[in-house]
Amino acid sequence: MTPSDAIYRAVVEDQTELIRRFRPDGRLTFVNSAFCRFYDISRDELLNTSFQDLLLPEERDDIVRQVFALSPEHPEAITEPSYTGPDGRTRYVQYVTRAIFDDNGNVLEYQSVGRDITAQRQAEATLAEARAAMERASRVTTLAVIGGGIAHEINQPLSAIRLLVASALLLDERPDAPRNEIARMLRDVAAQVDRIDAIVNHLREHLRHNQASSSDPCDLGDAVKAALSLMNNQIRARDIALELDIAPHLPPVIGTCIRFEELVANLVANAMQALDDTSVAHKFISLRVIPVEADRVELTVADNGPGFDPKLTDRVFEPFFSTKSTGTSMGLGLSIAQTIVQAAGGSITCENRPEGGALLRVVLPAAW
Repeated sequence: MTPSDAIYRAVVEDQTELIRRFRPDGRLTFVNSAFCRFYDISRDELLNTSFQDLLLPEERDDIVRQVFALSPEHPEAITEPSYTGPDGRTRYVQYVTRAIFDDNGNVLEYQSVGRDITAQRQAEATLAEARAAMERASRVTTLAVIGGGIAHEINQPLSAIRLLVASALLLDERPDAPRNEIARMLRDVAAQVDRIDAIVNHLREHLRHNQASSSDPCDLGDAVKAALSLMNNQIRARDIALELDIAPHLPPVIGTCIRFEELVANLVANAMQALDDTSVAHKFISLRVIPVEADRVELTVADNGPGFDPKLTDRVFEPFFSTKSTGTSMGLGLSIAQTIVQAAGGSITCENRPEGGALLRVVLPAAW
């Protein structure tokens, strides 16, 4: 071994990256110390094996195909095999494999440099779990927002049914019972039952796990009306005036209508909570849907509450951020709204109205 060879080998052995070389038949011809430590196998044992022997059966065919497909035009491949050691622990490594060719373009050998990406994979899995937890929290929060409205909406037809049935029974006890009037009351009862059925079916739509999978043209004005139909009683119970301005002939926007209903529900709930903290004589929430430019639709939700603290406007869309100190707010409403808007390719911003109160502005791309 020449001095230069010794220096080269020392440099390679001192690397933390996993280095290997193997022949066109897959047999390993060189592995460095880091490679041996990662697989917990001695160098002598490894040099009598093929690189394929370290691959899991379910990953082997795809990785081997990528490596042996290398050519002078495409001499490099990146693969990320997993490895389960004797201790049962699964680890992951990313290899950059490069083919070495002779003057005729024939493969002489392959060389790979790998790095342990187990921590990265674990971080990605943790992030995915956090996102899933956020989505579950989103659903819980949205259902909490609309749940009160649904309870009110169902209570109204139930009260009407109770009154209609009691009246019909009283009329039926009369000797000259007016059958036409009783029949009308029964039709009214059926209509109220249909209304309850429609409300329950609407709630069922919110519970579907695949609601975000489809992306069809949606009338944002209709989504606003549907969301408000579930929240009107909550708004009235707080003695809040509702102002609604939906422009005619709106272009549709791309996205799931129920997700846009959730968007509106969360924005309106945020406005109601803000108004709970103000003592103004005449509280109001204003919703406006208009086309802007030629290819966008804008939704604004405004109120005359205390507005946003200018020092905190950069944080209002953060998950779990809330200015409430009593624990009545999970701090998810605006974060959920931002998630829905961004998924639809739009933008959402917040600002304070010059005359007082807050305004949230959503801009969504039109479907045409």
